[in-house]
Amino acid sequence: MPVRAALPTELRSVVSFTAQATASSDGIIGSALPTPLVRGVLVGWLKLVPGVMGMGGRLRAYVEHQRGRTRAAALVYRGRRPEWVVLLLAAERGTEGADAAFRLLSGVCALAAQHGMHRVFGAVPDETRARETLFQAGFYSYTRETWFATKGPVREPSRQLEGRLARGSDAHDLFRFYVATTPHAVQRAEQLTVEDFDVGRRAGAFDPPHIGGNPLAMQRQILMLLADEQRPRAFAVSYRGADRHPHVCKVRTADADVDLAAELLRGAAFELSADRPITVPVRSYEEHVSRALLMEGFAEVATAMLFVKELAVRVEEPALATVPAR
Repeated sequence: MPVRAALPTELRSVVSFTAQATASSDGIIGSALPTPLVRGVLVGWLKLVPGVMGMGGRLRAYVEHQRGRTRAAALVYRGRRPEWVVLLLAAERGTEGADAAFRLLSGVCALAAQHGMHRVFGAVPDETRARETLFQAGFYSYTRETWFATKGPVREPSRQLEGRLARGSDAHDLFRFYVATTPHAVQRAEQLTVEDFDVGRRAGAFDPPHIGGNPLAMQRQILMLLADEQRPRAFAVSYRGADRHPHVCKVRTADADVDLAAELLRGAAFELSADRPITVPVRSYEEHVSRALLMEGFAEVATAMLFVKELAVRVEEPALATVPAR
């Protein structure tokens, strides 16, 4: 079978293949991090050992193998939600590599469906070869995401923020905030529920792909919520990067408030160490956050398209309608 999970004996060759492919942007079909930041970040044999050995690891490697050689490889994250996330899809250059990546994606989706998954997510550079590969495999794009980065530490907040650390009891407020500030097309693709915002439990809304990056190299540091008596106004979350992974922050405000977004960013990122870049993914419907980042000295790194393939058919719930009394 040309598409299959990598064998334990292939661990070294898989790491070598993906490292060589990511050495050039031409070898990256899809990645959870922007191409300029992905090299040496997502590929590491220690992270692959549990999954390849069948020890229950959340990261698995799949390969497209023909005529005695690997032509495409994928690193797939299997979280607690009924979805898989393609953290990295690498392929040989040229037409054969693109064809191999298409077959590999199709095979991964078939395996996900067999495991009862509802969706498979992927992110690709905003360029033709990558987009067409996922379109052909049955994925559709639900939004664009631009990554900003800075090398230096951020400034201290200039004013006292009236926020607090989010708790499990804030799940409903966070979910309401998400619904109020997120386009319906994105909500339909992500299928998040109140439980996914419960920081006391799994909090799947704050894992990839909903927050970009490699979940195995990110440790959540702070999740701050701003709310008044009426409704939530904003939140900010920061992640400390491990190994060579950059720090990641995410900011969202309800009223397109650029100044508040800048203050939240400072508050969330101020205590992150300066030994690696601080990155912020900003989606196409969060343009005011982009303006805040540029004000704070961040630079645009790359733009990606977020894709999803639905594996389960959505069944509409039966509805009851009122009938005039007779």
